[in-house]
Amino acid sequence: MFLLLSAFYLCQILFRAGKCPRFLTRHVPAQQWLGAVIFAVGATPATAQSDSTAAIGPAAKREKPLFSLGLGVQQGFIFAHSVEVQNTRGARPTGLETILSWQRNDSATFSLCNCYPRQGLLLAYYDYDVGVLGKSGTAAYFLEPTYRLGDRVLLSFKGAAGLSYLTNPYDSIENPGNQSYSTRMSAYLLVGVGGWVRLSERWWLNPSVNYQHISNGGFRQPNKGINWPTAGLAVSYQPNSRPWYSGTRTSQKYWRNYSTRYDAALLGNLRRGSDGAGNRKRYPLGGLALQAGRQVGRLSMLTLGAEAYHDEELQARMRREGLAASPVKAGLLLGHEFLLGRFLFSQRLGAYVFDQTPYYDCLFHRWGLQYRVNRHFSAGFQLLAHRQTAEFVDFRLAYTFQKRHE
Repeated sequence: MFLLLSAFYLCQILFRAGKCPRFLTRHVPAQQWLGAVIFAVGATPATAQSDSTAAIGPAAKREKPLFSLGLGVQQGFIFAHSVEVQNTRGARPTGLETILSWQRNDSATFSLCNCYPRQGLLLAYYDYDVGVLGKSGTAAYFLEPTYRLGDRVLLSFKGAAGLSYLTNPYDSIENPGNQSYSTRMSAYLLVGVGGWVRLSERWWLNPSVNYQHISNGGFRQPNKGINWPTAGLAVSYQPNSRPWYSGTRTSQKYWRNYSTRYDAALLGNLRRGSDGAGNRKRYPLGGLALQAGRQVGRLSMLTLGAEAYHDEELQARMRREGLAASPVKAGLLLGHEFLLGRFLFSQRLGAYVFDQTPYYDCLFHRWGLQYRVNRHFSAGFQLLAHRQTAEFVDFRLAYTFQKRHE
């Protein structure tokens, strides 16, 4: 699944776990599994040193993308990943899709990725086959790097992110059995793999296998999420076509001369919680993150970082449960970034070196999006998750220092 997510992030530029010892903590069982949410948006080229389009030669040509319209059907099953959502086990969701896509087929794109990527809009309607979940309508942006196996057959990896409107959220009186979602609007994620088979000059057949997820990122509870694998088939109409470009990809490794990049970021958020009387309240979270990164490829940077934050919602929760522990957490992180023009898409695995709370294992993972305003400043957000449990999203303002090579 990580590889599919990586393929999702990589394609942006073309268009634009277990327990372990803790310090100063007590051991408790791991929490129930829950889907984590990944966010993504399109990117535009930048003039920064890490611009991933820098190596495209002057002869590279960018042509108008090829439009296509597809209609498809998907069917699968609900992955009942925790005790609380066992009432959805056995459900067989069925979905109808409309797919509007634009595919690149030119020398500039091929020089960068050796593929023919698609981007587009996915519109989907799902009936989850169980009353407690109801139905949903989804609009999502997708990216799909596509590789040619022959003149008539292609292989693709697909990722999509967007919003879903759900018809039957949790209600303590009307629908108490829905532990999967509690807001009508939630984030949507899809990763998948598929094939493209040319039937004629204008018609394509597109079989696919996907893993789909909906949750609100911990904004409101309950939020166990809906997770459902599907298999499906779509028919696509493409009014125009042109021969597949098959030139030579550039091999220049210009990034080897780049210096280490250093980042310092302030992070914060207002977390939803409740006070001792059960009243809803927002609690501040704030902290600091430091990171060093080294570029290792045209689109890739490896990172090493540290972070610490104070979480007042966590403090209020422990106070209600009679626990005396620090609401401060600190950890070390090893990760990767895709350098997509002004946008940076990050994936990091971390371990707490200070955590007195009894709620999660010491391992965690972060997924983030950062926008570079200029050479030194950037802003964005990151999702913190433990296994499949999305804990919170924090917002960040970062300062970057990287020695320039003239």
